[in-house]
Amino acid sequence: MVKRTAAVHKGIPTTENPRKRPQVNARTTGKDSGQPPKKLSPLEEWESGREKAIGNPDWYIYDNTIRKLVSEINQHLSMSKNIEKYKPLDWKLIKAMIWTETGATSTEWKTKPIQIGKSGDNGILEVTVPARPRKYNIITPKNWDKYLKNKSDMIKNNPEYNIRAGIVLLMIKMSETEKDKTVYDNEKEDIYEVVKGDLGYSSIAKKIGTTQNVLTTLNGVKVIHPGDKLKYKKAHLEQYIQGWKLFTPQNIQIQYNGDPKRATVSKPGDINYADKFEYVYSLIVSDENKK
Repeated sequence: MVKRTAAVHKGIPTTENPRKRPQVNARTTGKDSGQPPKKLSPLEEWESGREKAIGNPDWYIYDNTIRKLVSEINQHLSMSKNIEKYKPLDWKLIKAMIWTETGATSTEWKTKPIQIGKSGDNGILEVTVPARPRKYNIITPKNWDKYLKNKSDMIKNNPEYNIRAGIVLLMIKMSETEKDKTVYDNEKEDIYEVVKGDLGYSSIAKKIGTTQNVLTTLNGVKVIHPGDKLKYKKAHLEQYIQGWKLFTPQNIQIQYNGDPKRATVSKPGDINYADKFEYVYSLIVSDENKK
């Protein structure tokens, strides 16, 4: 088997030049060596199963769906004015997630291949309610709402719905916390005269269509009185995402499957998730390079 070191978790291969694909280990039966058959570990059994899947129809069955959905999310996020430092998502990461989460021998392969919405999973609430609407609205293409919001049953039973929801959940989890930014509607500077009943910059900003920050920037911090004249520009607040976590096997495990350091009896996660993900990703890249 391939010897693993901590280096495999430094990041997804940006050059798509992963470690050399491991050769199939014949794992002798003992006929020539005189040794008893080697008993495979559960992880080795899992790896062997994924390697045997290459070339079978199920290995490629979701490729076109993944490519299409990843292309759509990449186009949306690359063009959004509310997204910063975005590097296009590699569709092979999603395929690797699917083969780590389930695989063709799983009973949920044709319903929940990426496992969002499985029993006990609360991640589905991120995309159907959604639980964090500000981040959801920034990340999710508007025309995807009809496949996500209030679509729990479809997400749990239709593989394309499930993969789409899994992609959105992954991007929500991998994005940094959203922040507010001031966006000017135009550069025209106007004057507002304070009247009785104005309680401060916050209430005035709402009344005249600007932000508290704009009023503070143009007028400074001060106590206001009726008759005071305040400079302002029309403006509003928008939310934006300023960065992303690295799409490494470890980060994907922590954000999507669960942090192994916080595993509980009810939510154990998969301690080998990052190793499985890295292994199957290397198989996918190797197979694609043959085409």
